[in-house]
Amino acid sequence: MSIIALFVVFIISLSAHTGKVIDASVGYTAPFITLDDSSGTVTLADYKGKYVLLTFWASNDAVSRIACREYAEFMSDMEDENICHLAINFDRSERLFEELVHNDGLDAKTQYYAQGEIASRIKSDYRLENGFETYLIDPKGMIIAKNPSKMCLTQIQNH
Repeated sequence: MSIIALFVVFIISLSAHTGKVIDASVGYTAPFITLDDSSGTVTLADYKGKYVLLTFWASNDAVSRIACREYAEFMSDMEDENICHLAINFDRSERLFEELVHNDGLDAKTQYYAQGEIASRIKSDYRLENGFETYLIDPKGMIIAKNPSKMCLTQIQNH
């Protein structure tokens, strides 16, 4: 009986540990992302070895749209190749997304559009059901900040 109880405790602790390895929370590995774009495929793994400012936004969420624009402006002023901005949009159409990128003066090379099953998976993996967020991911793929301040980003640049 004690062997069975020990086995159950082992299985529970193992499942609890593996659930925390990848999570959309500070201190955990960022969930994997793959997006197909007109210029090819981009993955979060493409940025391994660099800090990534990962912004999620949509036009119907004014807070996220403003945050995306502010982060994009801040990042364009940074002269650090070790930190990059990757923004993912969840608007209802790609045409609307493209117009917003143009009208908001965003760098099209850092902006991506997610739709359908891919968008649903990303929203679920990053727990975006209650609003869009921005994550700072370190060179090893760990989330180190959620909605980081400009001071936080400047400190990364200065290291």
